[in-house]
Amino acid sequence: MEPTEFYGLVQEASHADTTDSAEIASEAVFETLGETLTAGEAENVAAQLPSELAGHLEDVDHDGSGYDREAFVERVGEHLRETELDPDEAERYTQGVTDALAAALTQRELQDMKAQLGVEIHSLFEGVDIDREAV
Repeated sequence: MEPTEFYGLVQEASHADTTDSAEIASEAVFETLGETLTAGEAENVAAQLPSELAGHLEDVDHDGSGYDREAFVERVGEHLRETELDPDEAERYTQGVTDALAAALTQRELQDMKAQLGVEIHSLFEGVDIDREAV
């Protein structure tokens, strides 16, 4: 998947105003996800993404933080505070990025990744309804 396609999926799913907003949101979510996964799993997920996205998963401290859904979204909001995006919209952006990520990964990799996440976070990757043709 090309970066422009991924950002288009994020923009559609999160109702982001611009592709730049989708890119910024993706970076915030990937940095948070990278903090949550082990380095090995982050590398496995990153291998299925465009290289410019993969770095945001790999270039963080992989401490295996056990975030629940609320804490995960709050952490995304903390990352968004460093950008032009409204951190109060972290839930919407998080869902948009995780929908696009679920669409980008193979089912096996999605299951492997979810196995490292808290059960409360699994809902972010379920019920994905993205129309790749609409982008």
